[in-house]
Formats: sequence, structure tokens, C-alpha cells
Amino acid sequence: MSKWRIWLLAALAAPLVGFGLITLAWVIDRPDGTSETVRNVVLAGRDVGQMNRAELAKVVADLDETLPTTPIRIVTKSFTLETTAGALGIKIDRDATVAAAIETGRGDHGPAAPARWFKSLFTQRAIPVSLDVDRAKADATIIALEGDRRTVPVEPTLSASKDGVKAVPGSTGRALDIVAILDQLPSGLDVVGRGIEIRSEPVATPPKLADATIEALASQANDATGSPLAVTFGESKLDIDATELRSGFSLDTTGAEPKLALDEKRVAEVLNAAIKPPANPTGVTFDIVNGVPTPKAGADAVVCCGPKAPAQIVGALLGGKKQVSVDSRTMTAAEGVEWASGLGVKEVIGEFTTKHPCCAPRVSNIHRISDMTRGVLIAPGETFSANGFVGKRTKEKGFVSAPVIENGKFSEDYGGGVSQWATTTFNAAFFAGLDIPDHKAHSIYISRYPFGREATLAYPSVDLKIHNNTPYGVVIWPTYTGTSITVQLWSTRFATGEQTGVKSSQSGCGSVTVTRKRTFVDGKTDTDTFKASYDCDPPEH
Repeated sequence: MSKWRIWLLAALAAPLVGFGLITLAWVIDRPDGTSETVRNVVLAGRDVGQMNRAELAKVVADLDETLPTTPIRIVTKSFTLETTAGALGIKIDRDATVAAAIETGRGDHGPAAPARWFKSLFTQRAIPVSLDVDRAKADATIIALEGDRRTVPVEPTLSASKDGVKAVPGSTGRALDIVAILDQLPSGLDVVGRGIEIRSEPVATPPKLADATIEALASQANDATGSPLAVTFGESKLDIDATELRSGFSLDTTGAEPKLALDEKRVAEVLNAAIKPPANPTGVTFDIVNGVPTPKAGADAVVCCGPKAPAQIVGALLGGKKQVSVDSRTMTAAEGVEWASGLGVKEVIGEFTTKHPCCAPRVSNIHRISDMTRGVLIAPGETFSANGFVGKRTKEKGFVSAPVIENGKFSEDYGGGVSQWATTTFNAAFFAGLDIPDHKAHSIYISRYPFGREATLAYPSVDLKIHNNTPYGVVIWPTYTGTSITVQLWSTRFATGEQTGVKSSQSGCGSVTVTRKRTFVDGKTDTDTFKASYDCDPPEH
């Protein structure tokens, strides 16, 4: 073979031989099981080539411990915020970083892989660490750094009062776009510790809700309450001034779209005020035996309203209805007894006795009205009306005809003599310190009664009313003999009354003013006066 052919064959074979040698070396240099990374892998500036997983994980952990101090600057045209990776909740994703380092160079199986391996003997396979961001922590840090430079948007809302429901416009805020800032953070770092700079500018941040949406809801609230709401319960019906409900309106933004809300507590308040429920619906009375007061059950009573009533009214109003039927409920006699048992009826707080001759027809009427009112309970805040409770004195109710004073003259009528019960009860209330909003003295002074401190009755025009101005129940307890009547008022002591003065325009007649001083258990005192006007020239009887 000629020399030139030998040289030609050698020239042609040399690259193949060289590539074969490189391929052989590439095969020999593949990871042998003791290392999991290939040669010359550099992770964020740290050589991690030919390391096993534990060694690699330690390097990644070291880098992660260094990362939090990495400075980060957020630069705007007017200010710069300086923070750190740790403050923004930036950490190395250790698992992802380890996996990426191990994968580098291992999946290179193409025909050019040996050549790339040969090149790696002289160059690095550089890879970054993978990052993970706690966006909630980053949000909080950026907001805190921004401080007063950040203005939050104000959502439109409702202002509600009896005069009307009004929309309060919202306002636009201005702040850094935190989402845009976080999107600029790198997903990985080639060098841990090198500062990161992010450029951003504040942007307008409008409210989520539109003013027009809230204005429409305000109009809905005003329209719903522009006229009375007809409420029926059982066989009863009443109209509620719906404007009283307006202060209970608010904005409900919990759903996808804002809507009106109405406070059920406010509805219940307005409903109770409109209904004015009876103080003692089941008609509880008291019995007193051996000085021990015991409530006596009345009868079950239908009352307004059931527990669902406020919600039913809310549903009607928000649904644009002008009338609604609500649930009533039955208050049992047992419930009434339980309620009365907690009213503090335990002692005599006022007592008075008046005397009279025996056996006259009027005495029968004194006994009859005493029997009718014995054990009557005046609830806290309630006003007892003698005419309202007893009604017209009639034969059917057990009253007899007896002398009365009518229009300044003596005559006869059913119930004559009940004024002695009224005078005795009036005086018991006087000394108990109770309010007496309505009473009238006889037009002719009767000597068996205290001068100026007495009361008469005439149905329906002349009444005796006693208001329970205490937080306790007050029980009327009349007793009698053939020649006297005694009225005790049982409760818990709240005040005492005493007569501190009496003035009259003439001796024994004319205009009379009695002054009472009340002393309350808390030490406070007040005074009130009671008037009488006696005929100085009474007719003969």
C-alpha cells in the first residue's frame, strides 16, 4: 500500500478513534451509584458535581440558610423600599433544587452526549436554586413598608336612619401593585446573596363595588319602607311604621353580589313597641298564705310573636311586600307562673286601713271589689286601672245599690262604697312610694278619710291608676272585717313615701295640696303633690 493511502486512512480514522476513546471515557465516567450528580455541576456558585443526595441536600440547606439576608429593593420614581428575601417569605424550594441538580446531565443519551461530556471537562454545568414565595407574607411586608404612601380604596356603603337610607360613595385608593411586584421576583437564583432590584410604580385601586349598585339598594330600602307594613298574627292585625325599621338596614357583601340586609333585632324592637304586648298575658295572680306569696296560674295565652316573626318581616320587606303574616306563639300558664316567680314579690311595701260602720249595703260593695282585686299582679312598668280591671259596677258582677256622691250630690247607684277601697288602696300606694298618675278626691270631705289624701271612683270618668315604677312585681292584697278594710301592697322595697305637708285654702274645705316625699333605696329622694277640692257648703245627706 502506498504511503499516501496509509496517511489518508490514518487521517480518516483518527477522528473516529478519538470519538471512540471519548465515548469509552464517557461510559466509564457515568455515575457509579455512589454519586448522583454528574461532573462539574455548579449550583448557585457551589460545585455539587459527583455528590450523593445527602451531600447535595446539605449544600442546598446551607444556601437556604443564607438566602433570607439577600437584600431586595423595590424602586419607584418617588421612593424606594428596602427589605430582604426572608421578610418577603422567599425560600429555596429544596426538593425541586435537589431534583434539578441530580437531573442535570443525566438525561443526555443522544449521539452527541459523549462530545458534550468531553466539553464539560473544561466548562461548568451551572444551574440556579429554585425559589418558593409565601405570597401572603410578601403582601403583608410590602403593605407595611409602603405605610402612609399607600391609600386603600373605600367601598361605597349605606347610611341608614329613620329619615331614609342613603348611599355613601366610595373612593379610589393608590398603592403598589403587589401582584406585579411578586411576578417580577425570579423563579431561581444563580447566586445566593446578590441583591435583587424590582421596579414598580403605584397604581390606582378602585373599589370593588360600584356607587350605582349601592344607590340602587338604597332606593330599594326606601321604597320598601315608604308606607306602613301590615302585620297579621292570629286574628290580630296592626300597621307598623316601616320608617322605624330603616335604621336596621345594612349592606351584605358576603355573596357574589351585594344585597340589602335588615337587622332582625331592630325588627323585633319595632315589632314589640308597636304591639305593646300585655305585661301579664296569662293572667297570673297571687295567693298569700301565712305571709308567703305564691303565684297562681292563669290560662294559656296566644301572644305575638313567634321566634320566626322578625325573619318573616325581613323576608317580606326585602321581597317588596307591604303585608306579612307572622307566627304567633302560645305562652303557657306554667310559663306565666315561672315569670311571676322571679318578680321579687316577698314583703309588704305599703299598707293602709280605713274603718266604716257595719252592715250597710255599701259594705257589701267594699267586700266585693276587694274580692275581685285580691291577688292582682301589677307587672314592672305596668299601670293598674281600677275602672279598667273591674269595669262598670253592676248587679251581674255582684254589686248592690248604695249611696254615692255624683256631681256634688248624694244619690244611689250600684257599687256605692267602692271609693273606700279606692281611698285605702291609694294610701297604700302613697306610702309604698309608687307612682299614682290618676286619681280624684271626693268633692265632699268625708271625715273617715285622711284630709286631702283620698280617692273616689265613678265609671268610666273617674279612675284610680297606680303605676308600678319598680323593677319588681306589685301585688294588691285587700282584706276586710265587718267594720274595716285593709289593703297591703306586696313586692320588694324600692321606695318609701311620707306626707311632708298639707295646705288648704280654707279650714276643712276648699283647695287642698298634699306633699309627699319619696326616699328610694339608693338614697335618692323626690317630692310630688296631690290635689283635692272640697265643697265648703256640701248638701245634706
